[in-house]
Amino acid sequence: MTEPYTLADALPDQIKRVTEKKERWQQMMREHDMGPGMQLTINIMQAEIERGVKALASGDVAEMLAAHQSLADYNDDD
Repeated sequence: MTEPYTLADALPDQIKRVTEKKERWQQMMREHDMGPGMQLTINIMQAEIERGVKALASGDVAEMLAAHQSLADYNDDD
């Protein structure tokens, strides 16, 4: 029997996924002149990641759900 996949499992997965996307975008910024719009998006991603980390640390389920949804809204298209 497998363990249930809970919000406490899913949120760290989303944090990791968006962190990896942010790092790819930072690499693109170093390699190409992408302009200030991309940096703004990277900053917003970082704020959402920090929100997720804070929600996990606090154990606030409502904030964890909100953070999870915000992170899940980022697609994997680069």
